[in-house]
Amino acid sequence: MAQASPERRRVLGIDPGTLAVGWGIVERRGNKLAALAHGTFRAQPKEPIQQRLATIAAALRGVLAEHAPTEAAIEEAFYGRDARAAQRIGEGRGALLLVLAEAGLPVTGYANNVVKKAVTGVGRASKSQVQAMVGRVLGLDETPGSFDAADALALAVCHHQRPELPGGGGLPPRIAEAVKQARRGRTKR
Repeated sequence: MAQASPERRRVLGIDPGTLAVGWGIVERRGNKLAALAHGTFRAQPKEPIQQRLATIAAALRGVLAEHAPTEAAIEEAFYGRDARAAQRIGEGRGALLLVLAEAGLPVTGYANNVVKKAVTGVGRASKSQVQAMVGRVLGLDETPGSFDAADALALAVCHHQRPELPGGGGLPPRIAEAVKQARRGRTKR
């Protein structure tokens, strides 16, 4: 895989799961972020877990081959009340992390509330709010068709904002303006 540089940072965001995995590629172009591609790959719910993991791993390998990201951002495991669901998400993350390691990509994990705050300015934003703001921030003609893909793009945007990376830190002007406009829209109601 290509090495990250300020001129060409192509981040793959991944929203993990074992049935549906959202992915999105965001590249920095000067001061702007551009979504290059996004989508969701799905496994069959009736397949055994090992087959679903093989399906999502193969799909991720295809995305890596086609888009050649320089680094990846993945959502951290969320520990809720359902231990079985947490285990399944962990299994999905494990399969995805293995593929990323095989590809030699640097990977950073982010908590859900950190990603939401980076994109919307609010750590407890709804999936609909994240989906809408991702569309605004990246200047998309249409919002991503699934919450999984929107979350993946949000992860990539969040990663581009890391202060220790070139061009990162704080809310970029385009995101700050989008958050300001969204807040104005809420107060007008």
